[in-house]
Amino acid sequence: MPDPAGRLATVDPVDDGIAYARQVDAGKIAAGKFVRLACQRFLNDLALAESGRGFWRFDRERAGAPIELAEGFPNIKGPFAGKPIILLPWQRWISSNLYGFVERSTGLRRFRQASIWVPRGNGKSTWLAPMALYSAFAEGEGGADAYAAAVTRDQAKIVWSTAWEMVRRSPGFRRHLGVATSVNSIFQDKSASKFVPISSDSKGLEGLNVHFGCLDEIASHRTARVYEVMLTALGKRLQPLLVSISTATNNTTGVGKQVWDYTVRVLTDVLDDDRYFGVIYAADEEDDVWAETTMIKANPGWGVTVIPDQVRMIARQAKNNPAQETVYKTRHLNLWVTGNAPLFAMEHWKQCVDPSLDLADFEGRQCMIGLDIANKIDLTALVMLFWETGEDGETHYTVFCKSWLPSARKDTVPAYAAWIKAGRLIETPGETIDYNAIEEAILECCERFDVEAVTFDPWSATQLAQRMMEKNVPMLEYPMTVATMSEPTKGLDKKIREHRIHHDGDPVLAWCLSNVVGHYDAKENVFPRKELPANKIDAAIATIMPLGHHMIGEDEFPTIYKEEDLLVF
Repeated sequence: MPDPAGRLATVDPVDDGIAYARQVDAGKIAAGKFVRLACQRFLNDLALAESGRGFWRFDRERAGAPIELAEGFPNIKGPFAGKPIILLPWQRWISSNLYGFVERSTGLRRFRQASIWVPRGNGKSTWLAPMALYSAFAEGEGGADAYAAAVTRDQAKIVWSTAWEMVRRSPGFRRHLGVATSVNSIFQDKSASKFVPISSDSKGLEGLNVHFGCLDEIASHRTARVYEVMLTALGKRLQPLLVSISTATNNTTGVGKQVWDYTVRVLTDVLDDDRYFGVIYAADEEDDVWAETTMIKANPGWGVTVIPDQVRMIARQAKNNPAQETVYKTRHLNLWVTGNAPLFAMEHWKQCVDPSLDLADFEGRQCMIGLDIANKIDLTALVMLFWETGEDGETHYTVFCKSWLPSARKDTVPAYAAWIKAGRLIETPGETIDYNAIEEAILECCERFDVEAVTFDPWSATQLAQRMMEKNVPMLEYPMTVATMSEPTKGLDKKIREHRIHHDGDPVLAWCLSNVVGHYDAKENVFPRKELPANKIDAAIATIMPLGHHMIGEDEFPTIYKEEDLLVF
């Protein structure tokens, strides 16, 4: 990248990257919430590594090597073509992160997958191309197979062609590493390594043995085929790396949105994936999309690779032409602008965790229970809701979650096995829900706590409710309608943001909440939904139902909804 001030060329690149993360964390560099979370994660990992604790150490030499190689290549396109690349601080930080953390015992690279989201014009291809060249030819991997992969060959060749031209213009690189080019390949004879473009229509897409893969603009992929093939092809290598770099689009049903959502869950600690690096440069939901401060926040290359006057011009046109608004928001602010959006602020949910909470301390307390059995062959959740008046005079809620899963389904979601092992997800034998286990849990709750009501979705729990009523359990049918669900859903989000919901960090509950999507209609009503069948929301629904019933007593429901709409079974 160009460096008009000449400063970056004289600064140690690893130090520069670390300083960038610290400045973001301190609020000295404008950045969105997901960038701040990624920087906090890096700084926490770095402190742990430098203290000699933890599974990883930080190798400064390996962190700087790909940056040094990248900055030996020339820019290929634009007004700075022919001038040396100087990576910007945000790029130096990510490169240091990806290559610097290694296992203490083996020295193998930590990260196996990277998901990097940034608006157009921030120099993705110019940065990704030398990263691929470093991984393919400078890491010492024998027979390193590196691929620029995409749905179409033309798309795949964008990054590859940039790398090819960099090699052609860098005789020193070719001599030093013995790298040569052909029409469709960049290769190294001594190690039998190669970097080639590949697309979904390639005959050899199956059976790959990937050391490094780059997926440019994964948000544009209509199917998951290329992504899944590349991901499964990593298994034959000791330290492979699959890097996805993209900008949001209006294709919310493709694999790109799934990768984005997974990245959000890792950054917000909903999912624990220590081998996955993710960062998202984008406007935050509360930002004024037309403000220049928002443009700067979303574009880390602002003023260097991103030309401010051009973005300002596009914003002015989009503001006066709705047909262009989607293009502006997706390409320049990195926002998904169609389809359903995540409803709950998971970064605030993370701040509501209280590890000291112990269910035993709530013995005898009044509570409500939510029970959701959305599918008889899948996840079931029971949530206990307690409440009290806080020091601020407001009602505060504490929730505890229990979840069950039939043994036959434990491989359907990668995180299930870890949650079962941690005791957060109860595995029951067989193909279907073990109703006896659920009934025993309800009866135990009634013995330990003052249960005001067990709210349940009548769609799948009618027979269970009948058996519970015979044992004097106060069962309350909670119909799944916009009238019954909209206000509690909005109320839960509000209370999470105000930190009036307290929880013990249950990962199943967090995951279900993160899967809830929806959109507000013209009357500001919203209904919680899931975007994909695998994205379970049972524990979220089991939280909304008892909260909704309690909100009736707190007079927080609008007048269109009355308590008699809930039926005592």
